[in-house]
Amino acid sequence: MKTNRNDTCPCGSGKKYKNCCEQKRFQSGDENRMIRWLIRGAVGFFLVIVVWGLVEFFATDHPDIEYYKCGNPNCTIWHQRPKAVNN
Repeated sequence: MKTNRNDTCPCGSGKKYKNCCEQKRFQSGDENRMIRWLIRGAVGFFLVIVVWGLVEFFATDHPDIEYYKCGNPNCTIWHQRPKAVNN
């Protein structure tokens, strides 16, 4: 039988289940401490790399690209090249 959150706790403390043993289910123990630390480090490293990549992308100058059809009548691909600078 499932214990509802507002029922009295089956441990006999007299408190509601949500204020007693349910909270114990979500407390972190020492057995997962290293795993949590590694996951946090990996996520942090990933975020640093993503932010660095975004900064690099927007900080560098990207030449304008133009798309053109080549002279081959059998070619169905749009090709790309840097736009020519007209002075």
